[in-house]
Amino acid sequence: MLMGTRPDAALVTNQNAPENSGKLLLVHGYCSGGVWPTNHFTNASTFLDANQNRSHDQFANLIRNHGAQFPSFGVVAHSQGGAASLHLYTYYWSGLDYSTGSRLIQSVGTPYQGTALAGSLAMIGSVFGAGCGTNWDLTYDGAALWLAGIPSWAKSRVYYSTTAFTDVWWRYDYCHLATDAFLSDPEDGTTERAYGQLPGANNMGHKTGWCHTAGMRDPAQYTDSSRNSNMNTYANR
Repeated sequence: MLMGTRPDAALVTNQNAPENSGKLLLVHGYCSGGVWPTNHFTNASTFLDANQNRSHDQFANLIRNHGAQFPSFGVVAHSQGGAASLHLYTYYWSGLDYSTGSRLIQSVGTPYQGTALAGSLAMIGSVFGAGCGTNWDLTYDGAALWLAGIPSWAKSRVYYSTTAFTDVWWRYDYCHLATDAFLSDPEDGTTERAYGQLPGANNMGHKTGWCHTAGMRDPAQYTDSSRNSNMNTYANR
């Protein structure tokens, strides 16, 4: 097993927490903050590591540390948060391993196979702010290397969704004008549908009319109340 012998739950979670107090962790992505509308979710806790550039491993350990205050947790994640949560489940024991429910990890807009933006300061800066810098794990090559180490049993516990801008024949459509030339349609301004796939996981579908984050042409994908309601209903805690 990649994470070693399963420890007693008390070593990885807070066993002094009240019974049935498992949580749904709302996890943001790369160079971001708390994006999920908290009123769309119940019995949830917001993970916050605002405006940072982390490797998947660093990100995963921060999620684990936040979740350790609860006896168990599931995850709803945006963007890199989905990959970091899968990394956590693959390589470390955490409250994920003690949760119950239908869907352990749910993600929206995660570039599991990388994004063209990750290796370019200019492109990253145009969307997220130049201060965050490049991220190897989110490049095509870095993501391929990372995915090669993720086993099928871990991927099978992920439920993921992708989105793209609304495209009509009578106008030029995009999510973000600066990144459109570097991404292959359909895409959400950051993640291409083709590279947002996680083979072996559960594909929950693709919706148009939603972009990756705030400030793009169509609404941010994490504000979709219909999808959020569905994820809340089926989430592990």
